[in-house]
Amino acid sequence: MAVFRPHLRMVLCIGTACYRFLPDPFLLTEPDTVFMLEGSEAFIYQVQELGTGKPFALKVARAATRGKHIEQAVNALARCPESNGLTLARQRICLTKATHPRLIAMFPQLEYAVLMPWFQGRTWAGSMLDRKASESYTAHQAVKLARMTSLALRSLEQQRLAHSDIAGSNTLVLPHFQGIEFLDLEGLYFPEAAPPRANWGTPGYQHRHPGRQGQWCAEGDRFAGAILLTEMLTWCDQQVRASVPSGAESLFRPEELQESGPPLLETVRTALTKNCPPALDLFDQAWTSRDLCACPTLDAWASCLRYEHPDDAERPV
Repeated sequence: MAVFRPHLRMVLCIGTACYRFLPDPFLLTEPDTVFMLEGSEAFIYQVQELGTGKPFALKVARAATRGKHIEQAVNALARCPESNGLTLARQRICLTKATHPRLIAMFPQLEYAVLMPWFQGRTWAGSMLDRKASESYTAHQAVKLARMTSLALRSLEQQRLAHSDIAGSNTLVLPHFQGIEFLDLEGLYFPEAAPPRANWGTPGYQHRHPGRQGQWCAEGDRFAGAILLTEMLTWCDQQVRASVPSGAESLFRPEELQESGPPLLETVRTALTKNCPPALDLFDQAWTSRDLCACPTLDAWASCLRYEHPDDAERPV
């Protein structure tokens, strides 16, 4: 049994494939430094399959968050119909003592680690932070991106699942706005499981009255999803962008959510009226909802976003 400390000479064999760890492109002067992203719940390494050269992500949970619920979430997502936003979900492998006994015996820290394809792109939060690039974000792209995101959210809801932490930082936008992929799926809500812990979501996307388990419930994506879709639909509007402080990773500050007075609120409502009028009623219902159950369903958002803007041109608003 060894401590799991990846280095550039290490090769992991998982099933019939072997993987090497890739170097950190920003630390090439420091020998043997592997690419790693450190989060509050896990470490993410970039690895490469030796046979094909394809990049993968290896997500290793911290001890405090490691548990069988990760395996259960992976299995639940594997049963979802194939759809935009859930490609990562359907191609994930969870490492357990039952499926990979030799590897877990060698590195116990890898129990419940998840191997998944590596997608290149930036998160929606990263897109909002790039104000220069945001200037070329068009009304056409806004409706298209929101439509694809709503379909992915609806697919989860139809399976009685919920991501439980929908946010711009957990939504990867593929190049040229060709699709999205949801990240951080280990906190998935599904009816058969006991809650791993209460999930209160990400600041800027939290309902005022989420309930005992926070967003870890069947309706857990409804409010956060409404805010995310509204961001996507309105960020093409230069007045909306000008009203949001530089460096913000979400449209609304936590203290503004569900308040009646923020100046930004009317700016956003005006932008929705311009870019996707049917979405305004859904946004208003979510904004004034007493709890998550009172928010519009994600199916309602997906149906609303079938709408095509009459001036849906490739130009910024």
